[in-house]
Amino acid sequence: MDTKILILNEGSYCQNWGLQACTEGLLHIIAQENIGADFMQFDHAYMHRRYSFEPRFFGGKKLFAYNSRVAKKYFPVFHVLPRVADEFEFIADLWLQGKGGRGADEFIEKARGADAVIFNAEGSTYRDDNICALKGLFMLWFAKTKLGKRSLFLNGSVTLTRVDATLPAMVKKVFSAIDVAAVREPDSYRNILEYYPELGGTVRMVPDSTFALEVGQRTLGDCKFLDLDFFALSLSMLPMDFRRTRDNSSLVHLIQELKKTVPNVVLMGKDKEDQILNDVARLTGAFFVGPSYDYQSILNILKRAKFIISGRYHNAIFATKVGCPVIPLHTSSQKIYGLVSLFKGTMPKPIDPTDLWNEGKKVLNHANAILEQGNSLRTAYKERAAELGEEALRLSGSILDILVAPKNSSYSGETRP
Repeated sequence: MDTKILILNEGSYCQNWGLQACTEGLLHIIAQENIGADFMQFDHAYMHRRYSFEPRFFGGKKLFAYNSRVAKKYFPVFHVLPRVADEFEFIADLWLQGKGGRGADEFIEKARGADAVIFNAEGSTYRDDNICALKGLFMLWFAKTKLGKRSLFLNGSVTLTRVDATLPAMVKKVFSAIDVAAVREPDSYRNILEYYPELGGTVRMVPDSTFALEVGQRTLGDCKFLDLDFFALSLSMLPMDFRRTRDNSSLVHLIQELKKTVPNVVLMGKDKEDQILNDVARLTGAFFVGPSYDYQSILNILKRAKFIISGRYHNAIFATKVGCPVIPLHTSSQKIYGLVSLFKGTMPKPIDPTDLWNEGKKVLNHANAILEQGNSLRTAYKERAAELGEEALRLSGSILDILVAPKNSSYSGETRP
């Protein structure tokens, strides 16, 4: 009988290049040595849903914000979730009694029919209000401890801090119980062990599944710039100086300075919050690549770019796969620093995108250094990305070992050679 695997946070059809790619990469990894596996899923929208009733405008925008007093008072929650680690058992009892919300009932029904539950943890576990991460953690723990299912945390980053520190104990509770906890970059790995050294035999570092994805590159849309000299830029999850200051902003100034060296720029923005780059493009004479493009076409564009400036984790990974040098921007968690660590000095330290009037000089210096190094640097990026892809693919054998092991056995966490 085929193995049934339930994927949490499946993102093949999500409006995000990175989640699309890493989901396909994860399925590719699992399938390497688990041929015939039958996949079930809860998608990205399910994992982010807070209320059973979420009215929307005709354009799709939610009528009420998630923290709206009206929503909190009148709409039943989709999942009842713990706020702290000590509530896990209490909330689990509610779920088993049918009092955990409609989403909990749907999860239990599917999970009972699965052999394993895998949380595609892309999106990062770093905030106590990141509902996707909290759901994923609790569901893994629930599937393992209450339903007896194999449970795996894969493809995620973790940032534990002492600010509003409810998340660390949850991570410890879950990672101590489940079969595999694999974070995608070394900064997350070190961060967890700084808090909980006893998890050293449980937590592993496995590169993002996007590195393992074999993808074609294609031209999509009106790419009139492909034969020009250009660099690429995408935003960070952190706010940047533009919305108020417009053509007097540090972002516009930086682009104008960079264009003195590389005359054209392609701005990339798939997500809703990145559509502001349309306005930046109009003010700077840049090209804009938006939601109508897919990640395969982004790879094709980046293959021709002189370099990319980006705080988007997967845009940076896309670039490395095709040999495009990266000038990283800090983002809302430490994952970009972890990505830099993976490239062992090839990729420079992240720039603070909230302080470009001061940090802009570093960007210009990095750009000049990249151009001076030429093809040797591009080759170094491609070779290291290929190595990381091989590391990610080895996870497939470990998943198979877990799935075929007796249910009462404990997995050692060793990676197959």
